[in-house]
Order: sequence, then C-alpha cells, then structure tokens
Amino acid sequence: MPTSKIDNLISELPHSTNQRVEEIVLILEGVLSDIECQFPDEDDTDRAYECQNIPKALDKIAHIRAWNARDLEFKESGIDKLSEELKIIFK
Repeated sequence: MPTSKIDNLISELPHSTNQRVEEIVLILEGVLSDIECQFPDEDDTDRAYECQNIPKALDKIAHIRAWNARDLEFKESGIDKLSEELKIIFK
C-alpha cells in the first residue's frame, strides 16, 4: 500500500467513529504483517529499518485500539499525537 494512502488513513483516526478506527487499525496491521522481516542482508538498511519499526507501530496501534475501546474523546486522549507518531513510523 502506498505511503500516501497510509498517511490518509492515519489522518482519519482523530475524526473517525469507533467502528472506522477499528477498520483503519485492521488495515494498518495487515500492512505490517505483509512486511517480511527475515534477517536482511547487511546492505539492505531499508528493510532493517522497517523491521525495527514494526514493534513500534504495533505498540502505537495497541494504544489507539485501547483508547477506542474506552470510547474517550480522541482530542483529549492524545490520539492526534499518536497518529502523528504512527505516520512517522510508517514512513
């Protein structure tokens, strides 16, 4: 999935309904699961970087999912900050 589409999905998070947040989270988890993280070659620094960021992204997704489950006001919960952090990780 192109980075621009991922950015658009992540940008939706602060303004989405609980159901849409869950849909976006599932899509993002699918993107992460599609990245093969076997031991990369020494000269494949891009792949190594992706592999290092998967646990970070999954952690942010877990936080978003937890806030979504608690049905809190996203603006008050820091979802904007989490969304921005998630965008950086996915780049």
